Amino acid sequence: MKTKIFEKLQSKDPYCLHFDGKRIQGEEYQVVLLKNTTTKIKLGILKCENGSATAIHKELHQLIDEYDAWENIRMIICDTAAVNTGRLNGIVRLIQDDVLRKGFQKPQYSGCQHHVLNLLLKHVMNFLIPESAKKPELNYFFIDKLTENYASLQIDYHQVATDDVNTGENPGWRDDFKFLYELCQAYRHYKTTARWPRISWKKLPNLHMARWNSRAVYAVIAFFLIPEWRRVLGIACDFIYYEWVNAWFQSQHYNKASFNELLTSLTKTKCKKAIKCLKAHWLVEESLIDIPRSNQNAKRAVKLMEELHAKSKKIEFLNLKFIGKNNF
Repeated sequence: MKTKIFEKLQSKDPYCLHFDGKRIQGEEYQVVLLKNTTTKIKLGILKCENGSATAIHKELHQLIDEYDAWENIRMIICDTAAVNTGRLNGIVRLIQDDVLRKGFQKPQYSGCQHHVLNLLLKHVMNFLIPESAKKPELNYFFIDKLTENYASLQIDYHQVATDDVNTGENPGWRDDFKFLYELCQAYRHYKTTARWPRISWKKLPNLHMARWNSRAVYAVIAFFLIPEWRRVLGIACDFIYYEWVNAWFQSQHYNKASFNELLTSLTKTKCKKAIKCLKAHWLVEESLIDIPRSNQNAKRAVKLMEELHAKSKKIEFLNLKFIGKNNF
């Protein structure tokens, strides 16, 4: 398989570099993929000395060297964490400099749009809800009330809910994505009719901030289940439903209109941090490779890595099993 990967890259077809990290049992690992419009390559799993940009870049550099893939890298898509996007010593900047030193075109960088959307919602909600709770993951008091009283709050709500909701045809969303889709349809029903919809409640999503849409799911649930929070959360839920969720559920391909709509909506909220974040991380020029500007493939690869790690603790075998999952 490694020979096949090497041969495939010798065509010098353009690819986008994706990577994402995870600490497992105290060790830092990175999954690395290449993707274009026709092919996705699981390039490898890296075990890094630590989670710093220097340590991760060192291993990334060696892996790209191994496959002589510098000329192939025309785009980079990753999460917008500071270790990746630091202006001088972030991983993206270091890889771009490497490619330039090899004499090739500087790769175009795009922040993962799902990750940017999560940050935008975080900034808007922090702006609207300055109070914080003890838990660090999603630091709002209504989160505590939901997690501690979810079952009883559902019972109270069922006593006032009156209308069944036509959610339309689900376009294939699953798990938390599906729950968010259904909640937004319920919110649309309420805004259109001023009547409380019946909702099929599902388990609360994971509180970890890395779960991209958790903040939106909790905000809409709390709007329905906690009456005293509706005045504050209504503003956030309007932003989620009317602007944010449209961008969330689109294909994540280049779309100039999405940027303009989000900027207009954020300007209305007067949240300067969100506006700054959007302008810093949302690429407003056409992609050099027409692929979704999302790091979902790397997120799925991290999940695969965790499954393989449970069965293969040595990095050599972990890496080879990962590479062996390529299907070409």
